[in-house]
Amino acid sequence: MLFLKRIVTVLALIYLLVALLILFFPFVRTSTVGIFSAYSLPMEVNMLLGFTWASVAVIGLLLIFENIDSGLLRRTVGKHERKINELKAQLFDAQKPLAAPAAYPPSAPATPPGVAYPTADQARRANPLPPTPPTYQ
Repeated sequence: MLFLKRIVTVLALIYLLVALLILFFPFVRTSTVGIFSAYSLPMEVNMLLGFTWASVAVIGLLLIFENIDSGLLRRTVGKHERKINELKAQLFDAQKPLAAPAAYPPSAPATPPGVAYPTADQARRANPLPPTPPTYQ
């Protein structure tokens, strides 16, 4: 598939180069028409019409091959993602279960902080705030 895509892309680039030469350089156009027969205006119009149809065919081929290639790539990416998910699931299933919480040593009992002075909470409880602020006279 990649080989066909590259061939069509190279053909499209060569066609683009030839078409630009014929369209932008009148002497190339007249000499190209003159290859087949004597130069005439209807012959030139027919040649340009032929180039138009050829461009439609080349662009159509490019679109078809690009869509096929992107579809195949999406399919392979999906397969790889599913395979990764399966491997993750197998790894998760193969892991040993964690030890039960009872197997851990018991935690130390909560003790008050070892300070010699009262904490802020203890000081507040010992001396409650007065109900009204003091007045100064």
